[in-house]
Amino acid sequence: MVVAGNAIALSGTKLSDEFGRGLKAYDAKQYPAAFQIWWQIKDQDLAAMRNVALMLRKGLGAPKDPRKAEAILRTAAATGMPNAQVDLAQMYLNGEAGPPSPKRAVPLLKHAADAGHPLGQYLLGQMYEEGNAVPKDINRAAELYISSARGGLQEAKERLASLDEDRTAKRGPPPVKVASAAPAPKQQGQAPAIASAYIVQLGSFKSTEEAEAQWSRLKNNPALASLPHQLEKADLGQKGVWHRLLVAGGPDRKPAIALCGQLTAAGQPCLVRRATAQSLTAASGK
Repeated sequence: MVVAGNAIALSGTKLSDEFGRGLKAYDAKQYPAAFQIWWQIKDQDLAAMRNVALMLRKGLGAPKDPRKAEAILRTAAATGMPNAQVDLAQMYLNGEAGPPSPKRAVPLLKHAADAGHPLGQYLLGQMYEEGNAVPKDINRAAELYISSARGGLQEAKERLASLDEDRTAKRGPPPVKVASAAPAPKQQGQAPAIASAYIVQLGSFKSTEEAEAQWSRLKNNPALASLPHQLEKADLGQKGVWHRLLVAGGPDRKPAIALCGQLTAAGQPCLVRRATAQSLTAASGK
C-alpha cells in the first residue's frame, strides 16, 4: 500500500470532520481507508497521530512497522499526550521495535502517571513492585495501584488485593486495603483528585446518577477507556446544583484539545479548561 505524501491542510471543523471520517472507516473495519485518512492529518491532529502509530504497531490498514510507530509516538509523547506516553512505554517494555528497554519507559510512565493516567500508574507500579529499572519500593507501588484503581482499572484493584494477601501472609506492614482505592470526599479549597493541569468536561447534570449513567455510555469510547473520571459539584444559585462530568486532559492544553477534538468527531460535545481547586465528588470509575 502506498501512503500519500502530501498532508491535507485543514483546520477547525474540517479537521474534526476528517478525523470523524477516519473513525467511521475504522469502526467499519475499513482499515486501509482509516489509515490513509488519519495519515493525511496526523501532523495536525494528535489523536490521528496516535491512531496511525497504533495501526502501524498492529499492522492494521498498513504493513506492520514498529520502528515507524515508535518514531510517531515519540513525537506525540513529546507534546505531553499521556496516551501516547503510555503507548510508547509499552513498546519499550515489550521490546516491540528492538530489545526491551525498561529504563526508557520509566520517564514516560512517570509523566503519564502524574497526569492521572490509570494504565500509566499501574505499569509504573509494577516496575516499583518488581524493582525493574527503578528501586524496589512496595509502598510506592501500592500508592500507584491505589491511584490506578481510583481511575477504574480492574487490574490495579486485583493487584492491591494480592499485595494485601502477601503482606498478611508475611506479617509485614499493615495490609493495603482495596477499599482505600476510593478517595475521601474533597473539601472546599482542596485541589481536584484528577492529577491533571487541564480537564475535559463532558457534560453537566442535575444529579450524580445522571452523570454516572452518561459515563457508563461514554467509557466504551477508546479515547476514554483508560482515563479516570470525576464529578464536580457546582452550585449555580437560582439554577440549582449541577454535577459536571470530567476526565483528565493532560499536563498542558494540546493533549486536552486533541482529546476533546476526538470526542467531538464522534458526536460527543465537550470543553477544555484548566483544573481548579473546587469541591469535587469522586467517582468510582466502574
